[in-house]
Amino acid sequence: VRDAVMTSRDRAFHGIHGALTHAPLTSAHAHATTAAAPRTRDEATLATLDAYGSLAEKHHRLTVKHMRALYADVRTRRAFVVDDLNAFQRRAERTGGVNPFDWSDGHCAHFYEFMCARLLALDIDDECEAIGETCDVHALFDSFRADHADRWRPETVVGYDPGGNACARYRAAAAGWCERLLGDDDSRLMGAVETYLHTYAVLHEHWHVEDYVQARNTLCYSSPVHTQGDGGVWAARETYPADVRGGTYTVSQKAIKSSDDKRSNDVITMLGYGVVDVGAYRMGAEKDDAWVFDAERWAHDLPAPKFAIAQTCCTNAQFAAFIQCGGYENRSLWSHEGWRWLTRLKNDHDKCIGPLGWAPFPFGEALADGNAPAYTAWRVTQFDNTPAPLRPQRPVCHVTWYEAEAYCNWIGGRLPTELEWEAAARTSKDYAVGKPRRTYPWGETPPNETLANLDIHRNGTVDVDGLEEGESAYGCRHMVGNVWEWTASAFLPFPGFQMDFPYRENSCPWFGYRKVVKGGCWATSAPIARAGYRHSFWPDMHHTFSGFRVALGAADGLRKRALLVVPQMHRSGAKCGNVVTMERISEHLKANGIDAFTRSIQELPRSSQDMANILKAMHVDFIIVLHAFKCGAVIDAVGEFKSLKLPPIILILGGTDVNVDAKSSDMSDRLFRERVDIATKVVSFSLSMIAAAPKNSLKFEESDINAKCQLIPQGVHMLPTLARPWTKRKRGESLRVDAGVDDDVPIMFLPGGLRPVKDVCYLSRAFAAYNSSDTRVHLTACGPEMDAKYAKDVRDEYQRVDATLLPGLDREVVLRYIADAKILLNTSVSEGQSGTIAEAMMLGTLVFARDIPGNRHLFDLCEARALATLGPSKAEPIRGDGWELHGVGILFNTPEGCFRALDALGLGKGGSEHECVQIARVRAREGVQTLSENEVARWGEILELL
Repeated sequence: VRDAVMTSRDRAFHGIHGALTHAPLTSAHAHATTAAAPRTRDEATLATLDAYGSLAEKHHRLTVKHMRALYADVRTRRAFVVDDLNAFQRRAERTGGVNPFDWSDGHCAHFYEFMCARLLALDIDDECEAIGETCDVHALFDSFRADHADRWRPETVVGYDPGGNACARYRAAAAGWCERLLGDDDSRLMGAVETYLHTYAVLHEHWHVEDYVQARNTLCYSSPVHTQGDGGVWAARETYPADVRGGTYTVSQKAIKSSDDKRSNDVITMLGYGVVDVGAYRMGAEKDDAWVFDAERWAHDLPAPKFAIAQTCCTNAQFAAFIQCGGYENRSLWSHEGWRWLTRLKNDHDKCIGPLGWAPFPFGEALADGNAPAYTAWRVTQFDNTPAPLRPQRPVCHVTWYEAEAYCNWIGGRLPTELEWEAAARTSKDYAVGKPRRTYPWGETPPNETLANLDIHRNGTVDVDGLEEGESAYGCRHMVGNVWEWTASAFLPFPGFQMDFPYRENSCPWFGYRKVVKGGCWATSAPIARAGYRHSFWPDMHHTFSGFRVALGAADGLRKRALLVVPQMHRSGAKCGNVVTMERISEHLKANGIDAFTRSIQELPRSSQDMANILKAMHVDFIIVLHAFKCGAVIDAVGEFKSLKLPPIILILGGTDVNVDAKSSDMSDRLFRERVDIATKVVSFSLSMIAAAPKNSLKFEESDINAKCQLIPQGVHMLPTLARPWTKRKRGESLRVDAGVDDDVPIMFLPGGLRPVKDVCYLSRAFAAYNSSDTRVHLTACGPEMDAKYAKDVRDEYQRVDATLLPGLDREVVLRYIADAKILLNTSVSEGQSGTIAEAMMLGTLVFARDIPGNRHLFDLCEARALATLGPSKAEPIRGDGWELHGVGILFNTPEGCFRALDALGLGKGGSEHECVQIARVRAREGVQTLSENEVARWGEILELL
């Protein structure tokens, strides 16, 4: 199996033509480190081993003393996390993300033997036969030959089971052989290739030390620190290697205990975001770096638009709020691949979905006063410990890339790219391409327990705002240690990439499939951890100690941001008037260089502490809230936590705010006034809403832009797709087809969410009476169910009177329906749907609106605008019983009046349309067009003030 003169793994496994593993023994090739030491190749010969020439680039050299310390360190770490396990535990349960401990011992031994010892040595030593002379160690322990399942069935692979003890002996023998190759002269400065091969072998086992800790946690074994006692083996050691450059540090148990004592139960994370504006950044390793893995080859300059990055990782408290707010149920937050992963997970497991190790604690919120933070509803299990309460300020851990991405989407952010993460970790604020980058976020000092949470010292994570001494130039903490951090970047090669020798598979097989993670975790060994190190995980991996932090900014840089809050959003894609209103306002913000995202109040936390915490994490410049009562919790949180300096509030009044909710009780009156006081600006769509508000609560001066209360009548923003042929037919060819109405019957279309305030049954009896002898007009309503009981009553009533009720549909379909209809109906009890009325006017559909103050005010405004541009109307005013022809549409104050207007204006079946109808349509369109221009200008003025 092990030939005395064997070819290299390159030739045997990869089929690459290169130098032999063992060159012929001649005096020209050999030198002896001491008289007793095994003979090794000289540097010139070693440099020829890689057919691609990468070994000739090596330049970093260590002394034997330091290399011996690296071996002793990894040997001690390995014993610390493995030696207490029995044979059954070492074989381990077969599960994803876990390797058998005994196989890993053999695998590390195989690496020591064939990736280091047999490349360096000219003599073959029997100690490396500890696993058994007949065992095919390549088939069993080479990770690219041993299938994951094969690692549990050695009998199938090599004919017998060597067992954990033999694997441990093999590891000790192979590593021992490598150490013997160092010789006895501790002061000797090793060759560069010699240093590289030894270092690679040691770092490889460091990777597996972390894997051992992860496996113990995944399999619910005891934690290694718990097994070894407080401080573990570290307490007895004076110094240990802190990097591969010769750095060391002394462990301070006092410093570790001090940071552990700073555990916080606060919900709110006080640190915010750092803004990074370097313009360009140099990614990748320089050729004079002390250590380089192949994925880091080579440095190249890239543009780096301005961005912001969270100074802390996402916390348990923040992620628990995400779950409580329906994060795992909201399809819009997940990528296609993420939703597919989540769906499979839900189908495969009959359990609550959340980070690995989390379990619901049903009494958490119930035992509190109803305003308990979301994290109290969970318990977490680590290793074999009993489930314990979540620590709110610890970083969320064991989340997949998909979960991290969904959370970032929820708060209107994203994962940082690898470049952004590195720029935040490795640059100073005066950085420019050509200046040195930091090895660590804090500078060049090797890591220690006051700078980073590494090396299993603390047996877990620490609070995200801890270890202030280790923060980056931008105030970002724990960018090395604590948890691995997902980035948005796929793991791909850099320009100039070349495979490592001898470990060809370190990076290549994973390119394009995995995501880049950065920074290391609490179980990562210090010699591995540095800011430039590129690691990668599969996006669905969550057994690793991985978390994330949020970034903000787009490809063109960092812009102002706004959060828009509405009462409800319908998951079907149907949009009520509130959502359409916010979409229009969002367009105004975009025109003013402001990025905006919309959330319903149901998608935001219930607890005031969680609300404040998430608003702070969203890092917006201001918040626009539609409805003082339905969305008042956002305003309350801003008022309660004034010390946090949360973003200013622009409160947009809803019709029910002033006409219904504020008048329901003295307490409601007081609450309305308090929320108005908290808001920086209050926007009303009509004078009637201002007049209806509690007395003296709104101080309005129409000509004063600096006044708190501002009047901005609603305009309209039409979808660009309406200018193109309609290809998105979700139900049928037209409103007439979908409603099943004959060609000669005009349609009255009533869009609106199904809730009492819309009063969509207001006309039903009069409609039935009007059609009692013949179908003279058809009534079709369309809208999402906002109130289940009311929606059922509407369905029953519409069936009784032979009207049509269509489900909520997306906005483009609704606008097409409005354009198809003869008449747009509005029957709202109070202010509302002025945006829909404006859209109908813009589309040329005649509006029949219930005569309430808000609708009359909108008609008056449109007529005033039309008068200014078109002059007086040529149509004579018409008033009937319960209705009137306004200059831009019809106002009715009784159900019967609506249908009398139909007859009087010739709009029913077989009627001859009165000439005033077309005049009203033209004036309505002109009026709403100028209103829309006014709305854009008025929002621009307010945003400029903010």
